[in-house]
Amino acid sequence: MSIELIFISLLPASFSELHLVLSELLSTERVRVPLVSHSKADLLRELVQLAVGERDDATVSSILATVEARESQVSTAMGGGLAVPHGRTDLVSGIRLAAGLVQQMHDYAAPDNAPVRVAFLVLTPPDASGQHVKLLSRIARIMHAPEFRDALLASTTAEEFLAVIRRAEAA
Repeated sequence: MSIELIFISLLPASFSELHLVLSELLSTERVRVPLVSHSKADLLRELVQLAVGERDDATVSSILATVEARESQVSTAMGGGLAVPHGRTDLVSGIRLAAGLVQQMHDYAAPDNAPVRVAFLVLTPPDASGQHVKLLSRIARIMHAPEFRDALLASTTAEEFLAVIRRAEAA
C-alpha cells in the first residue's frame, strides 16, 4: 500500500465537513451591508444573485425557485432576527453562501414575531446533506451568542460583518 493510500484511508469519512468555515465560504463579494431588498421575494433573489455571481438569468431563476420551494414548506426566519433561507440544487457544484443585514422587512414571518435583521443564504448540491445541516447549525450558534449577534447588527460594511464571523468562529 502506498503512503498516499494510507493517508487517505486514515482520513475520517466526513473529512470535507471538517473544513466548513463560514468566513472562508463568504467573501466581501457575497456579503452586503445593508441588503437593498425590502420584501421577502426580493431578498431571496438578492441573496441568490450574491451567492452565485454572474450566472445567467435562467440559472438564477431556477436556483431561486429551489429556495422559494423550500421556503414555502416552512419559513426559514428562525427568530431572534435571523433568517437562513437555503436549498439543495444540482445547479451549484459546491457550497455557496451569501449574507447581509436586512433593513425594514415586514413580510418575513418569524416564530417570535421579531423582524428579520440578518440573513444568510445556504446553497449546497443535493449530495451535501451533512454539510448543509452543519452550516445551518454554525450560523444559528453564532446568532445565538448575544455578543456576536449584536456585533453583526452593528456592522456597517461587509468587511466588518466578516470580521465578526471570524471572531465568532475563533471563540
